Order: sequence, then structure tokens, then C-alpha cells
Amino acid sequence: MTRRIAIDDVGEHNRRMWERLAEAGIPYTRPLGRPPRDARGKRRFLDELTRGRLRGIDLDGKRVLSLAGGGGWDAVLFAELGATTTLFDISRRQLATVRALARDRGTKLRFVHGDMRDLSAFEDGEFDIVKHHHSLVFVPDAKRVIGEVARILAADGVYVFSTMHPVALRMQETWTGTGWGFKQRYFDDGPIPFEDALWEFGSVKVEARTVEYGHRTSDLVNACAKNGLVVDGLWEYSPSYEGGEPGSADELERWLPAYLEIRARRAGKRGGGVRRSTRRTATGSR
Repeated sequence: MTRRIAIDDVGEHNRRMWERLAEAGIPYTRPLGRPPRDARGKRRFLDELTRGRLRGIDLDGKRVLSLAGGGGWDAVLFAELGATTTLFDISRRQLATVRALARDRGTKLRFVHGDMRDLSAFEDGEFDIVKHHHSLVFVPDAKRVIGEVARILAADGVYVFSTMHPVALRMQETWTGTGWGFKQRYFDDGPIPFEDALWEFGSVKVEARTVEYGHRTSDLVNACAKNGLVVDGLWEYSPSYEGGEPGSADELERWLPAYLEIRARRAGKRGGGVRRSTRRTATGSR
């Protein structure tokens, strides 16, 4: 069993910021949209949420960890499609949001509060699928997280995670009027020195100065390899390619990818694991 670690100053600070963001109700902290009632529709909805990275995998009977997944639909839909599902998050408010959603729908979930760098609440090989939501950017030691996930993943298990793209992230807030520069060298490991702490979504505006790290692509891939995870997919993408005002994040993301996403599988002989479905869609259970 991995040694437990205390939440350090960065973890505690970012936890407080995410509680503040969740209280304000920004889109990342609450379920958006509403899935259909039938199993096939739920699966389509889930595949859209996960950008198809788990398409074709039969979820019925699988053991799924929704890591840093508080606030969204994913954990609820995994469970309603037949998976034994655990939701793990550092934000108690976001856990409460999903707990209320699951209670209203009569959906059974397990909830665990903690820091993703310490997954000692779980046994070796406990999960067939780990869907890790966009959160590695908020910890300085992403390699430790990947090592923890590798330990709790069953043989042939699937791990999908995303984070901010390390190039575009370092270029935010650098517009000169004619182009972008860099807030930090690509080879520096410290937090990126952002100045703007405002999160703005339409009429919702909240000050939350999160501490963020631009983890290099090679470090993430090599951490997978070191821990027995075989990468079988890597994607670079932006949420939209329409652009925006000169110097805006939207315009930067038209030219460079905003996000980096990786899918990897656990090598080894632990038993269990993920079987790909021969059906077009997975049948669900309520």
C-alpha cells in the first residue's frame, strides 16, 4: 500500500479555490445538459462527454474510478450503464453536487474525498477503468499521480486523462498587440506566474487564483511507461476553433491546442481487465 501523504500548501490552496468556484457555480463544477433516459442514449451522451475515448468498451460489470470528477455527469452515467463506480474529488462541494444528483436519480455511487496524489484508500488493481478529469494542471507532481493510478489499475485496464497543453498554457497572458510570447520556459517546472485570477463565464465572475503547472508531454508519457502503462492514444485539441478577439484565450486556442489528452492501458497479469464489446453500444442497468 502506498504511503499516505498530507495535502501540501499547493493542494490545500487549490482545494479552497475550487470550493470557491463550485460555490459560484461555474460550468466546470456542475452537471451540464441532461442525458436521455434510455441506455443507448445515455451511452451516446457519455461518449460525447469523454470525446469517444472509451467508445466500444462494455461498461457493464466494470469497476470505474471517476478521478477528480466531482460536479459532472460522468460518474452517474458510468453507474447507470452498469459499472460499479467510485467518485473521487478534492472538493467536498462538488462531491455533494453529484451525491444529490445520484440520490435524485436513485443511482448507487461510492464517494471518496481526497488528494489525487494519495490513492491509498484503494487496493492494487481495484479498477478496470480510471477516467481522470482535467486536473493534473493543479498539482506539481503529476508523475506521482500517474504512478498511483497505475497501481490501482487492473491488468489491461484503461486510464484516460487530460490536462492543459504545456505550450499554450505558457503563452496565456502574453499578447503584445502583434503576437504571443511565453510566461515561462518550456523546461521550467515551477508554477506558471499568471496575474489574472478572474474566472468569467457570462454573468458569472469569481476571483480564484489557482496555482497551475504546465506538465511537459514527454514527462507524462514517460511516467506512463515507467509505471507499466502502454500509451495507445494521444490527442491535442481545443474546445473551439472559431477564435475570438485578438490576444484572447479563444484566439490563442484557434492557433494552438488548449488541451492534451492521453489514453493508456495497464500491462501485466493482475486478472480482471477490460473487454471490448462486440455490440455497437453497451446496454445499461439502472
